[in-house]
Parts: sequence; structure tokens; C-alpha cells
Amino acid sequence: MWPLTTFTIGFRGLMVIHKVETVEPNFFEIGVVHDDLHFLRINTIKNGVVAAIDFLEVNAEHRIWNLEVDNAIGSGVGTYTQGESGSIDRERHQYERDFRWITELGELFENVEEKIDTTKFSPVLRIRNGLFSTRAKSAELVKIVDGASEPFGSIAAVVACDVPMIAGGAVRIVEEATGRTLFTFDMDENTIYEFGNTPAEVPNHAGPHAGPGHDHDDDAPPHDHAEATDPCSDEHFKRYYKLFREPESEISVCFKKVSAHPAPDPATCGAAGLGGLKGPFGD
Repeated sequence: MWPLTTFTIGFRGLMVIHKVETVEPNFFEIGVVHDDLHFLRINTIKNGVVAAIDFLEVNAEHRIWNLEVDNAIGSGVGTYTQGESGSIDRERHQYERDFRWITELGELFENVEEKIDTTKFSPVLRIRNGLFSTRAKSAELVKIVDGASEPFGSIAAVVACDVPMIAGGAVRIVEEATGRTLFTFDMDENTIYEFGNTPAEVPNHAGPHAGPGHDHDDDAPPHDHAEATDPCSDEHFKRYYKLFREPESEISVCFKKVSAHPAPDPATCGAAGLGGLKGPFGD
């Protein structure tokens, strides 16, 4: 008889996670926000260190992907929560694995589900098994709204999904429309994976628009004085505005660490949630 095991995949960077509740059985979607300076990859982490990095290519015509798990135990998806019901107090909540540390866009923007174009997500990864939880929290943050700062607490820097399964089964990412396998996970002991959409690891200090590692769009206009004094101008969270149909009409929101560490910092955007949206992302 095969022993039991757990497949773990984490999610880090510029993406939106939500649970589809209009289809039975329910499933989760991870919508990746395309950005020229963020790179979609799978990090293989063995015994606590990164053993391999595999970059993923997206065919825009087949942007719906599925995580297929052979021999998954049980069915359906859920979230780990502990403590009080409803929203959490981000400055005082004691349970670090609680899924609700995720940055909910509905906390920040009114009627956000009506304002976002979900067809812009590329790819969309659908997951039908497992328990979602926070795997790593950010440091204490302040929220800056139209230039005014206020304490905010922590957010989920990394969200993870744990899928219990019978050892010996396979796990892979597959294009939904074609059935083509895009990535096959090695089911080795002491191995977890990270599905990331983050900037290059090597910083570039040559100035604005110098290339990968600097958090600017290549086609962005040169900085003017107003941009230079805008505390949100270089912040990763501002990249979520790409999803809005009319981004210029929204309030300016970003996050900064309470500590003196410099921005930009991928942990201050983390993965965002869109819990108010019940149906699947648009086709």
C-alpha cells in the first residue's frame, strides 16, 4: 500500500487568488498579472533551499491552466482560518497561517469586482484540491492612500496550497484547452514548489528604466517632479492597477514597511484576493 504524502505549492508575487463558488465542485483560481518586469516561474525548493528555477511561457490563446493531481485524497478546496469569524485585525491577529492575511482588493477599493477586467489575467491557474493558507507574512506595513499614511498591519507575502495525496501519483500543470502538459513536478521527499510572478533577483542600479530588476515599465515616461515625490510611484502594489478598466479614476493606494528597508519590496504586494467575486475569471 502506498504511503500518504502532501504536495505543497506556494504562490508569491503579482497575482490574484479567489474561490469560484458558482460552479460545483468549487475551485480556486490564481490569475497572474502580466508585467514586463515580473517573470513567471516555478521554484523547486528542496530541504529549504532553491534547487531549480523553471520559467513558464504563456500562450495567450490557451491561458487557462489546470493543476492536475493524481491520487488526491478527498475532493474540493478550502481555506485555513482560526480565531474570530469575518475579517481579521491585521495588527493583532495571532494565527500566522490564517488565509485571511491575504490582501483583499475589496478592502481597498469599493465595488472592485465591477471595475476589474479579469480577461487580463494570463495565465489563470485552476486548482481543485487542497487547503489554502498563509505560509509567510509580511513585516508591519503602513497603507498610503492619496499620500496620507495610516497603520495597516501585515499581509500574506506567500500563500500556499497543501494537497494530501497517495504517494506515487503525479502532479502537473496542463493547458485546459489542449491537454498539453506544461510542467511536471518531481514528487521527491522534502520538496515544495513556489509558483511566482516576481521581478528579477539581481538589482540594477543604473537608474530608471535600466532593465530587469528595476521596478519600472520600459515604456513609462521619464519621472517628473510629482512622480519623484509620490511615495507610491515605485511600489509593487501599484502594478495591480493594470487590471482596472479606468485606473486613473481610482484612489492611489500602496504599502510601505514600517521599518527603514527600501522599496520596492515584493512582499508588500504579495498575492491579492478577490473574495467578493463568486464566478470564474472572464474568458
